Amino acid sequence: MCKIKSFIQNFGIEIAVFLFFVLLHIPGLGRETFNTDVWKWKARTYDFGEGVFTLNFEKTIQKYHPGVTLMWIGTGAVKIYNLYYDLVFSHPPVNNDVSTVFELHLVQKFCLVVFIALALSFCIYVLKKEFGKRVALIFGILASIEPFYYALTRVFHLEGLMSILMLASFLWFYHYLQEKKFSRLVLSALFASLAFLTKTSAIYLIPFMLLQTFLHLKGQFFKPFGIWLILSILGFFLFWPAMWVMPGKALSTIYRGIFTIGMERGHTQIYFGNITEDPGIFYYLVVFALRSSIVLLVGLGGTFFSFKVANKKEKKFLLYTLLFALFYTIQITIPSKKLDRYILPAILALTLTASFFYAFLFSRLGKKKGLAILSVVMLFGIGTLGYLRQDYFSYFNPLFGGLRTGVKVLEPKWIIGQHKIVEYFGKKAPTDSLIKIVAFPEKYYTQIWPFMEEAGHNPVIKDLTPHAKNAHYFLYPVWQDESSQETRFDIEFADTIKLRGVPVWNVYKMAED
Repeated sequence: MCKIKSFIQNFGIEIAVFLFFVLLHIPGLGRETFNTDVWKWKARTYDFGEGVFTLNFEKTIQKYHPGVTLMWIGTGAVKIYNLYYDLVFSHPPVNNDVSTVFELHLVQKFCLVVFIALALSFCIYVLKKEFGKRVALIFGILASIEPFYYALTRVFHLEGLMSILMLASFLWFYHYLQEKKFSRLVLSALFASLAFLTKTSAIYLIPFMLLQTFLHLKGQFFKPFGIWLILSILGFFLFWPAMWVMPGKALSTIYRGIFTIGMERGHTQIYFGNITEDPGIFYYLVVFALRSSIVLLVGLGGTFFSFKVANKKEKKFLLYTLLFALFYTIQITIPSKKLDRYILPAILALTLTASFFYAFLFSRLGKKKGLAILSVVMLFGIGTLGYLRQDYFSYFNPLFGGLRTGVKVLEPKWIIGQHKIVEYFGKKAPTDSLIKIVAFPEKYYTQIWPFMEEAGHNPVIKDLTPHAKNAHYFLYPVWQDESSQETRFDIEFADTIKLRGVPVWNVYKMAED
């Protein structure tokens, strides 16, 4: 009992942030959205797990990203889910049942959230030790309520996971540079390995750690960096079974992903109403403006004041953090392939910078007023998440026009308004018997079908003529309404589905003979 009490006393801030992050993510976790690639990552996870447990380690090469850390978490979640069914129901989960889809989705995402929260608590530990409890707690709160980061940590995907692992590696390396304790270097390398194994973009850590070491130590900087790099490579090797048996194939797969797909290929998207494969050098500036919160922008704007009152150590750290965000943004700007979610590591680093301003504000105003400001910030953030109502990717900064403007500038690659679609057809059910078959563009079909099937409707892909010919409704997002290009069938405009008062889906009905 004394040990537990001592543990809570020593790590109270870390535990509080961990619980806050997890509890904030629980409501509706398995039922709010399915992102575009989730089915691919679920299939890859099953194949990865099969490769691990049958000792066919070549099968752990599933994607050039490479996504290994995500698949380890997903594999563990599958085992937990199957064990639950064995213990409670004495039989495996029911196949071909939409409820099984939602249940497993919940378990996999919950395990991912817990893992991210744990990594976040390790970040909090470093901040507490280096800059005090106030900065640590404020960062934990701001990171937990930042809408875009919140949204991307609620999906079974890579960016939310990679971002926190990169930040943790950066912070523990900084922690090591202060007193040269080897255990800190090992932890930094561990987080770096897991980040590399999540997505190749994390390789950015290598030149940045070299830069940070040089700036901090001036001379004799290569030895600590070299040790960190060797440990990171060792972890990369140990945690990816494919590296044990086919390292050449594993590394060539990654190489192809970086230089053939990442650098040479673009990604078709709608940007300011135009279809493009490369939205240009200012794309991520636009993304940051639209996807960041007012709290983050205010905090970042206050960084100037933070610098003025910061001591030498804090100024140096703030410089490192700003450089981390700046150079990472430059890295992701160089390739033609660009997506809004790629900016997440920079947003998380800038959130850390903003935390120093709010800590400065806290100290300047005094304890009572500081707590009042912090409470308002936290309630504003939680209120924003509540306002989004499980449609978190529909967040666009209200200072720049919000949802109404955002969808005209940045194409939502991941579905928004999915619950409004189900609600719309649910309300029509008593009066319209022809709603069972609804056609969607393929990329949105993959994200909507579980919700539609659960509600008793039959979603189909509009581009598959044998299926679409039986559809009675066709749905198009307002930012890409291609109904005028439909020449196979005679369809006519029927209605518009709105999200928070903003049109997001146009509904067309098959014309009656």
